[in-house]
Amino acid sequence: MILNKFSSVSLSGRLKTLSIQLIVLSLFSCNKTANINANKAFVSFTHVAYGVGPLTLKINDDSIFWAIPYDSATGYPYANVTSQVSNTSIFENNDTFLSGFSSFRQGAYYSIYIYDTLDARSKSMIILQDNPPLNSDTTVSVRYMNFTPSSLIGLLLINTRQDIPFAGDTVVISPQEFVGYNPVPSAYTFQSILAGNYNIFAFKDSIRATPDSSNIRYLGYWPISISYNYNFNLMGFVNDTGVYKFQFKPVPLN
Repeated sequence: MILNKFSSVSLSGRLKTLSIQLIVLSLFSCNKTANINANKAFVSFTHVAYGVGPLTLKINDDSIFWAIPYDSATGYPYANVTSQVSNTSIFENNDTFLSGFSSFRQGAYYSIYIYDTLDARSKSMIILQDNPPLNSDTTVSVRYMNFTPSSLIGLLLINTRQDIPFAGDTVVISPQEFVGYNPVPSAYTFQSILAGNYNIFAFKDSIRATPDSSNIRYLGYWPISISYNYNFNLMGFVNDTGVYKFQFKPVPLN
């Protein structure tokens, strides 16, 4: 019989064999755990396309985010995708809204934005890598993006701490054009600010209010937590009070 070609194994030999098998299984198990995020990238999704309904993001036919309405951002935590050149599609209902190829690097984090200018030809997507610099114990990194189709608009942030003010308590973020006029990811970089509770103002031309205060607009009070970095999004229309009202939205990142 064929089995007779195999010699018998002593008890001690069997134990050695079993020990080796367990070691091998342990090594493979550790390797699997260590590489659980291998070949993965991480994405978030923000919908700032005016006049457009809820959107679904699919990457290589896998639905990553479903029915995200206007004025919404997934932010942190991110969703996992395979790090490769991927077919990236945006759907409104079941109809393809935008489609193309995107490259996601292993271990990298990305913010995907869908935006437009109310012109049917200008719906577009911009993908930014979320690679903020290292922060100190008191600072966070923020990246400003202007999605308001208008002239240059900047942000003025005033920290509301009650003790002696610090130099970083008033932050001026330089005016930027509407993203649609400059859809280049490298144009949108991070800067460091102190964590804290801020009153936020949008301004044109100067942070000093004109007699009629038409160049500056209060956008609300926002706590900026030391636990996150942020995308600072300006969106809507200056004179709109409805769905597309002029507003500031911070989106927490990694």
